[in-house]
Amino acid sequence: NNYANVDLIVRIAKEQKVDAVWPGWGHASENPKLPATLKANGITFIGPPSGCMAALGDKIAANILAQTAKVPSIPWSGDGLTCQLTEEG
Repeated sequence: NNYANVDLIVRIAKEQKVDAVWPGWGHASENPKLPATLKANGITFIGPPSGCMAALGDKIAANILAQTAKVPSIPWSGDGLTCQLTEEG
């Protein structure tokens, strides 16, 4: 599936000498490897950083992140947990 193939997207972006990539919706646009690989190749990713994508792609991490931001949440076993988001997620 070319829409999810991060290596292919980055290879074509490099071949075409693009400055930035906007991935659209779904597939690779939800893969934290895409912005990280583009960044490593000097290409701007038009979207959230890979760390945010990694955190929000994990339901438990997303809940903890929401609690950290003081977003009202449904009670669960992880109530009260907070985090500090880094560049890596």
